[in-house]
Amino acid sequence: MQTPHPTFALTDSCRKALACALAAALVSLAALTGCSAPAEAPDAASSSASVAEAPEMIVTMAVTSPGADGQVAYSGELALPAGATALEALQATGLVVTSADSEYGAFVEAVEGLANEGMKGWTYTVNGEQVQASADKTELAPGDAVEWSYIEM
Repeated sequence: MQTPHPTFALTDSCRKALACALAAALVSLAALTGCSAPAEAPDAASSSASVAEAPEMIVTMAVTSPGADGQVAYSGELALPAGATALEALQATGLVVTSADSEYGAFVEAVEGLANEGMKGWTYTVNGEQVQASADKTELAPGDAVEWSYIEM
């Protein structure tokens, strides 16, 4: 035969004392973890910000597809973290982008299912100039205008 486990009955005064102790512990914990007014932001000159804290920049983005009768299009401004690349800007449009790594960097294979084929494919410019580097290596600056185009070469 098993021995029954004893049960504990708390009186009203014990419950109140326990509730007060628990409340006091929570207040102490809040004070220790810094539940106070937020500290001022550090001076940008005195600290180095991580990528997650990088200030945003605005770039103008256009995606056109004259080589496919305008099948894929996008136009607008994007807020990107400082140091974002041309590939990250394309991905930030919300369009479905397929890319592959190569020995030269990332290579865009398709946008919204419109894939490179034969003499047609995706290319990009920054501020109207053709870039001779892979899109994942081309860092953008605030105010840049990026255009991705699906063209017949």
